[in-house]
Amino acid sequence: MNLNRLILAGLLISCFLFSSFRTCGADEALKTVRLELASANSLVTEITYRLRVDGTMVTPSTEGNRSWPVTSEGQMEFQQRRLPSDPDHANRFRAIRIFQVAETRTRVAETNTHVELPVSYRQIAIDASDEGLVQYHQKFPLPRRQLDLLQMPCDVLVSGMLLPGTQVALSEKWNADPWVLPMLTGIDVGVEQNIRCELTAADAKIATIRFTGTVKGAVNGSSADIELSGEMVFDRRHRIIASLKAIQREKRSPGPVSPGLDVTAHIEWTQVPVSEAANAQAPVAEEIDAPSAQNRLLFLQTPLRLQLLHSREWHLFHETPSVIMLRQLRNGNLISQCNISSAVTVPPGQHTPDKEFAADVRSAVAERKGDVVSEDTVRDDEQWRVRHVQAAGDADGTSITWNYYLCSASTGEQFSLVFSHSEKDKDAFGDEASRILSTLQVARRRPALPR
Repeated sequence: MNLNRLILAGLLISCFLFSSFRTCGADEALKTVRLELASANSLVTEITYRLRVDGTMVTPSTEGNRSWPVTSEGQMEFQQRRLPSDPDHANRFRAIRIFQVAETRTRVAETNTHVELPVSYRQIAIDASDEGLVQYHQKFPLPRRQLDLLQMPCDVLVSGMLLPGTQVALSEKWNADPWVLPMLTGIDVGVEQNIRCELTAADAKIATIRFTGTVKGAVNGSSADIELSGEMVFDRRHRIIASLKAIQREKRSPGPVSPGLDVTAHIEWTQVPVSEAANAQAPVAEEIDAPSAQNRLLFLQTPLRLQLLHSREWHLFHETPSVIMLRQLRNGNLISQCNISSAVTVPPGQHTPDKEFAADVRSAVAERKGDVVSEDTVRDDEQWRVRHVQAAGDADGTSITWNYYLCSASTGEQFSLVFSHSEKDKDAFGDEASRILSTLQVARRRPALPR
């Protein structure tokens, strides 16, 4: 055999084998990727979040359901530090966020509303687990509107729970834990759910994950069907989710505290390390206190100048300049209602006579075959005198208990709080009225501006 040909053949075979080896190694590196978030506290990230919602809102009326066009746009910009998880609870995760922007603008028919997070509330702590996500301020109770504003579909923290946390191959599919999709979409109680994730592309810098899912359950006592689909990009160098785009389609029936919805939400957010952000702010704290009972309370400023605190079970159902209606939900079930209104103002230090108040209550419940069953004074100090009249009656065959409270401030301003619940919910309602009454305050009047 010709030696030159032998050498040439050997070189060709060597090059082929070397090339095959190099190609095989590169393919393997791309086909198998580890998708695991960076350890907590290792970095602070800057997140830009956008939400657009279009569709219809449904409200019940005496003439049947009415539909209204609804559009909403929300934006948030904040820095976030994930904190170490509880070693005894694998599914618990914590974080602290500092918001630069947090607002939403909504239009229903011809009515426009704008909700914004005040500066004093812009540092928010998060304590979350498979049982739910709790957002709170470490010093001040949040108002309900601001808490609702912070509820983001496809929250950055929860989206990280879609990752498998292990090595996966290209085109490999996996399911997330059952609690993840309800939390991603804002479902309080999930009945049926499924979500499938897939690694669709990868290189040395990024990996792309596609996800689709459906969930049925309840939101604030309203039944809801949701479809979610989207794609997120995992930054392999920083081990964070760099971006997410998703579409959430939701149909929700009218419920005890919220209207029905038939809407489509477009969600988009990006995340970069603060060192690479264009507007890096002050460092985010490295530790937070666990949420206390006080942290979990919500603050209500009524148009009547009356202020109070309440648990997260209470939701604003209706509000006018003269009447506020709250409803208490637990696990999606309506427990009780509270109506708040102004009463007649009297001279400082005085109050409406007890007999007159009891007579007013007796007259109010007479239409529902009710009558007064007890009377007492539950508070009498330098700030408040609170007179309680309890009545019982019948409403469409259901035994109802009404607790009327006349709250007389030392200034002479008086307020009426009426709690109502069915007899079967007596134990569930418990001493909820006493908890709220113990937090009453009258807002200070603003000083008149000089001319």
